[in-house]
Amino acid sequence: MYISVLQRNKKSRKSLHFKRRVVEVFRAEIAEALDIERCLHISLTELRQLNRWYFKHRLAPYLYPYRCYKSMKKHDQDAYVKALERRLAATEEENKLLKLKAEAYQTAIQIAEEQFQIPILKKSGTKPFKN
Repeated sequence: MYISVLQRNKKSRKSLHFKRRVVEVFRAEIAEALDIERCLHISLTELRQLNRWYFKHRLAPYLYPYRCYKSMKKHDQDAYVKALERRLAATEEENKLLKLKAEAYQTAIQIAEEQFQIPILKKSGTKPFKN
């Protein structure tokens, strides 16, 4: 039964989900290795490789959690401060550019209002629209 379900999903044969389900069927002894090879066209070598991959990535972290711990890196305080200073300088430069852009837009709006004598800026405190 399980092999027929997996056989329908041959299109997604390269996906990790499909490979994981094949290995789970094999590990649970729902299907024999020869049946998997015959129906799904997965060689015994590939099935063994998938089984090792499954153990390494799915089961080993639960069985051997101490292997998964990584030593914490010691942070270099000077490098961290220098990186923050570079970031601060970059944001200050960006801030200067934004202020110049805002000033340019303000002057363009003022010139347009003087030439065409049309109020372009929205006045604050306008009344809501009534039906």
